[in-house]
Amino acid sequence: MLVPLDLFRDDHVMTDDARQAANALFDLIPPALAPDFLKDYDLETTPRQAQAVTIMLLSLTLYWITGAIRVSIPEPVGGHMLRSIHERVRDKWGSRFGLVHVPIEPEFSVMAQRHQTWERLVRDGGEPIAVLQDAAGRLAADEAPASRDEQKLLAVLLDLVPLDEIGACVADMESRLRPSL
Repeated sequence: MLVPLDLFRDDHVMTDDARQAANALFDLIPPALAPDFLKDYDLETTPRQAQAVTIMLLSLTLYWITGAIRVSIPEPVGGHMLRSIHERVRDKWGSRFGLVHVPIEPEFSVMAQRHQTWERLVRDGGEPIAVLQDAAGRLAADEAPASRDEQKLLAVLLDLVPLDEIGACVADMESRLRPSL
């Protein structure tokens, strides 16, 4: 679930370790996908459809980062890290994610709704693949690119959502941050 920017009103400063961990997690978020890149998956997309895939990839990666931090890093450090990551997403919305002409607030609202859906799916026993299948299905249902391409979209998400890397980064950060918590 996305963290509202006003959730943490105190002025605590993150430790260097927490800041480095937040930066490392942000760096795991894949950048904008171009239609030419998606051709490698046998997907013919318009620039707008490639943006839809980029947004879904961003949404999925933020979902897994948020969940990993919430499970592993206690407050207030975890909350500060999430806020830092979300602020960087906002700052890089146009440059890194290629979403210059996509309004951010409506997309963050949609992402929050997706995160709630995925959270229920996981709480009901769904595995990570079920979340990825849901995301691929949503993309295909919205015809971005086309409903017949759902399996190809799933392959893109499986390849690009950095689940293992997020887990490794959070495990490392948990061990480094634990003494200072």
